[in-house]
Formats: sequence, structure tokens, C-alpha cells
Amino acid sequence: GLNGHSVLQTEDDAALDTQSSLQLLEDPKSTDLRSEFGKFQQSPGLVSSSSSFSFTMFPTVDEMIVNQRLIEMSAQHPKDLVVIFVDTTYLETFGVWLDHYKHHDNSERILSIFAISEIAYDKVSAAFSSPTTQAKLRGVGETLLVNLNPGKGKDMRNADPDRFLNKLWVLRLHIMQRIINTFPNLNVLYTDADAIWLKDPVQLYNHPQHQSSNIVASRGTYPEWCPLAMELHDDEKMHLNTVTICFGFTYFRNSPDLHQLAQNLQNAVARYRNDDQIAINCVLNLQYDSNDDLHMNDPSSIAAFTQPDKSVIRSFFGKVIAHNIKVSILPYEQVTRRCGRDEGMLENSVVAHCYTDLKEGQSKLNAFDHFGFLIEGQNSLRHVFDNPELDTPIIASSSAPGTRASWEEAAYSLSLDRFWRHIKAATPEGDSIENSYYPDLKAQHQSTIGLRSTRLLNSVRIPKSGSSALSVTARALSGCHPDGYPCCKFPGHPVGSCPRKDLMCSLVTGCTDHRPDYDGDEAVITTLRDPVSRSVSAFFYHYPHTSVKHGESHTWEKFVENIQSPRFRNILTKMLSGSYSYVGFDEVKHTVPRAKARLCSIAWFGLSEMPVSSSMMLYETPQFRKLLPNPVAFGLQAADATAAEHAAEEKDGLRVNSDSEYKEFLATSFATNDGSSFVMQHNQHDMEVFQFGEKLFCGRLLAKIGLVEEMKQVGLGLEEIDKCASIGFDNIEELCYNIQNNA
Repeated sequence: GLNGHSVLQTEDDAALDTQSSLQLLEDPKSTDLRSEFGKFQQSPGLVSSSSSFSFTMFPTVDEMIVNQRLIEMSAQHPKDLVVIFVDTTYLETFGVWLDHYKHHDNSERILSIFAISEIAYDKVSAAFSSPTTQAKLRGVGETLLVNLNPGKGKDMRNADPDRFLNKLWVLRLHIMQRIINTFPNLNVLYTDADAIWLKDPVQLYNHPQHQSSNIVASRGTYPEWCPLAMELHDDEKMHLNTVTICFGFTYFRNSPDLHQLAQNLQNAVARYRNDDQIAINCVLNLQYDSNDDLHMNDPSSIAAFTQPDKSVIRSFFGKVIAHNIKVSILPYEQVTRRCGRDEGMLENSVVAHCYTDLKEGQSKLNAFDHFGFLIEGQNSLRHVFDNPELDTPIIASSSAPGTRASWEEAAYSLSLDRFWRHIKAATPEGDSIENSYYPDLKAQHQSTIGLRSTRLLNSVRIPKSGSSALSVTARALSGCHPDGYPCCKFPGHPVGSCPRKDLMCSLVTGCTDHRPDYDGDEAVITTLRDPVSRSVSAFFYHYPHTSVKHGESHTWEKFVENIQSPRFRNILTKMLSGSYSYVGFDEVKHTVPRAKARLCSIAWFGLSEMPVSSSMMLYETPQFRKLLPNPVAFGLQAADATAAEHAAEEKDGLRVNSDSEYKEFLATSFATNDGSSFVMQHNQHDMEVFQFGEKLFCGRLLAKIGLVEEMKQVGLGLEEIDKCASIGFDNIEELCYNIQNNA
């Protein structure tokens, strides 16, 4: 209670009483009441149910950092700040996590909940304000609730998943740095909401062998190109697995040395795709020295740095500013990922961070139920955040306020539905439907032709036009394994863009690079992008896509030089004419009619500006009509377990420009100098070919019987459909016939 007194209130009065407390705390005349509220007088608001639970609300991170109460709580002796991020999709998962957390001794901990959206913040604060819920929260102890996105109603995860993850990863590092710098007696423990504390994890990070470590972390394998150690996976085959820090459960012990590492991470994270897990492993791997004699490929050396309980402990030293970072990486037996892999795997587990194929709340709950983590009964916190009045509906549409994930799922679902209807209609009466379709081109060819290995698909990868995503689709259509990855040669160019060593696929022509090969008779697929945005994106990429060298600034003068160079002009026309993307432009060989004719002959091409319609048209293509739609072709997670794990825990190497220099260039130099007109002036061939491609694509989309009507019924791609309807075009197939005959 407040100063040890219980606050009794009904659920109906909870919100009103909370607001009254806020007003009293903010009223300068209420000095006596401020004294009565005592230790909480600096907090924007406080609700508490008993001496074993109290919580303070912070409308912003800034208000939390300067809070006097938090300073006082950590002033006398070190405490652990348990940091957890929640949004509306994981609130029920978080409730289960709380059911386990409250049964441990939390007297030396402060739970800090960072709400990723205003809705999540409102739901948690409403639940915690309820006396009924407060009675269930006994044992949770000191709790902070912080609003990460004040004023924003939608979850960032739903509004834009890519931006959500990038922002969250950067925020995690930024928040940790502010906390450890402001509160020298606070250690930080990052835990995911699905990392269930089966036992008190203090036994892990305060174990004698780890007490001198600055970081005590759960184990991962990503990023594979920046391992902090290796482990022997198979004694007979001497197969080695990478060992890295995983942020699913990580303890940071506060110290001046950790402050310096945090600053180094802040300085470097933009270079590592704004991914905190890549940043911390690559910074330690590449920017720090170590005087231990660890040879990554020597099993005997690796064994010397592995403790009896299979923990790995290493020390790293700053090269510029002298400081030491000691890292302990815990074994899977203690922080478990593959919970059901071996019988009895969870018996000794302290934290169960069980992997699931789908990364959404219900899948986590299903896993909790399967492994017996759900705690039922009147004191369960699983459902305390249910408050439909605070929900905001999400519309599955690319043109309305929907989510990227929702349109992808809706597109995949509609494509599956149309597929099964087509297969059933095409299966002769009396025949088995199982014999009428195939999972991929490889299975189809083996069944009908008997070929075991041949080139089945031709992927024409036009640079900075979604070519990496096209590569994922090509591998999925062809039957390359593992599923859900782009073709690439490890470790990729740039380094780190290729996550594995087994991703080249002989079934796909043009699996990598940007050199078209039209000599075979396999079906051709490609993606197009507006030449203006494609050119700017390439300018900010790396060699050979730009003339800007490493370390040079992206100035307007350099952009002019880049666009005027014959190498970087009319890339689309050159590649559709059969040439490497960055050869000099040849007016005789690289012609618009030849490029248009090639486009007419291509089995399927997508438009980067029309992702929904492009996805829907893929399995409507005659060459792929008998193939079961693969979720990865819609940007969803792979059904294959190996790929699914990669998609959940690793970045997939798909590359986009999102840094501040790129955005600043577009807003200043490019806009001031009418960059769009300048690019179009020097890429007239590409502009004509791309506009023809838009007409061809839209003509095929609108001619597909029933497809557009069904897309409209579920709210898919409405803006794209409207744009296609507004484009005037002749009979496309007749036009293609004339072009191909005259090319």
C-alpha cells in the first residue's frame, strides 16, 4: 500500500480514483497529501494494492529517467531492473509470464514494462488499477509502466512490422544506455514476454562463475558471421555451431566498462541494420580484442573455454578506450529454446524461451499449454488485460489503415482458396485430387518428366527492385531447401547479408547476381520498380551499384555524376535486352522494342509499387497453376522449421535503404534540384519500358476472371486496383503479339 496502507476501491471507481490521485499529486496546494503519499510524490501516478505490489506510470521514457522515486529505490544498494516490452498482440502472453514472475522473490527487482503502443499502455494501466487485479499481483513487487509511443493509437507492430522491429531494436539499446548511465546501482535484465521463468534466474546471473561477468546472456546462433565462440555439435562429424548473445534473456551488470560498451553499440547499430543483436555480437567480435587463446575451428580450444555446465565465458578488451567486457553465454539446458526436442529437456531449465513456428500471441499460448506453463484459477493473470473497449480494429487492406502482415495473410489465404477451387475443378471425376497438384516445380518435374536435377526457373534480378525477395520466391517455387531464404553466397555482399552457407540453388538460373541468361526454356520471373526510386536506392547502396566509394558523401554532384554515367542508365532496358546490368549503354543493342518483347514473354513479373496484386498474380500464372501456394512467396514465414527459426531469430539479408543520410538527401538535394525529372531525362528508355510494364501487368490483372472481385470483397489491394483501372491500355495480348513480331 501507500506507506504501508491498503487502498480499497471497486473496479468501477478505479479509473476515477487514479485520476483523482493524479490531480492531487499535481496540485501545489496539496502539500499534506504529498507528504501522505510520501515516497511516490515525484511519480505522475501511482496505484497499489498491497505492500507486495505497487506500480508507477510514466507517460514518456524521459519522465521515467528523471524520476526521483526510482533514484531513491536504487540509491542504497544494487537492484535489478527487469525490462520487458509488450504490445496488444502479446498481452495474454505477458499475463502468463507474470503468473510465473510473481512466485519468485522480487524484493531486489523492479519490473519495468515498456508499452509499445498507447492501447497497450491503457490496457495495462487499467488492469493494474483494478483492485481485483491488484489482489492477483501480490508478489510482483515494484513495477513501472512506461509509454513508449504517447499519442499513437495503433501498435507499431501492426502498422509497419519492419519499422516496428528496427525502432524497437534501436530503442532497446538506447533505453539500456540511459538507464545504466543515470542509475549506477541498477543492473538491467532484458527478458522477452514468452521467456517463462520456471525458476528464479538469479541463480544464473549471480552464480559464482558469472558474478564477474558484465553480460550474462542466453545462447543464440545469429549472426553467424560474428560468433563469440563455437560449440562442438557433433563429436563424430566435428560439426561446429556458432555461439552468440541472444537478447531473449540477457543480464547487463552495471559498471563503467558496460557504459563504454553501450556507447560503442549506440555508435555502431546503424551500421548493423539497426539490429541490436547483430550490433552487440559484431561489435565484440570485430571491434574488441581478446587475449584468450580461442581458435574458432579447433574443438580442443573450444572445449577449454566451455565450463562444466556448458556455459561459455570470454573476455574482450576495447581497442581505443581501455575497458574490459566479460561475457557469459548460458547453455540451452538453462535457458531452453527447443523445449520439446529431447525428453526431459525442461526438467533442469531455469528459463523456457520455447521456439514456435509462428511468432504471434496465440502460437505462444498454444506452446505454453502444451508444455504445462499455463496457471489456471482465480489468481491467474492471463486474461486481466482483456478490455474490448480499448481495442482498435485492423482492416486487412493495403490501401486502408491495415497491417502489412494482415494483407500478406489475407492474400495467401485468398490464393489458397482459389488454388483449391481450381484444382478440384481440374481433377477428373474418380481421380485423386492429390495427384493434381505439386508442392513445387521440382516435384512436378520429377513426377511428369522424371528429371532429378535441371534448371526449372529463371530469375532475372534487376538490382534494387526487390531482387532479394524475388530470390526467396524463386527458391520457393523451384523447391530449393531450406525454404524461406534468398539465393546468396555466404557471407554475402555486403558481409552479413547472407545468413547461411547452403543457399545456392542449381534449380534456379540467375540465382544470384544481375546477369540475365535467356538461353534456356525455363519460365522467367522478375520484378520491376519505378526507375526514379530504383536509381536513388542504388545510388545509396554499394559497389557495383553506385560510383560512390566507401567513406564518400552522397552529394548532389555525386548523384549527377552517377546518373549521367552510361553504366548506371537504363538498367531495366539493358537487362531485358540480355545484358549485364552495369555494362555501358548500347543504343543499338539495348532497345525499347526488344525490352518490351522480352517483358511480354516473361511468365510472371511483379511491380514493387503493387505488392498485393503482384503476390496474387503469381499463382494465377499458367506455369505455376498446379503448384500449392507457398507462404514465403507472400512475405510470410516459411513452413519449413529450419527457415522458420531463422525468420524468427535472425534477419534474412533482404536489404533496404532507411538511414538518415538517404532520407535527408531525398528531402533536400533531390527535392530542391527536381531529381525526379533529372533521373527520367537520363533514363528515357527505362521510363517507357516501365510504363509499358505497368500497362501489361494491369491488363493481365483486370483480365483474370473473378480475381479482382474477390480481392475487393476482402479489402485487398484496393488502391492498386484503382490505379490499374485508371491506366488506359489497348488489347495487351494483341499489343504483345505485334511487339514480339517486330522486335
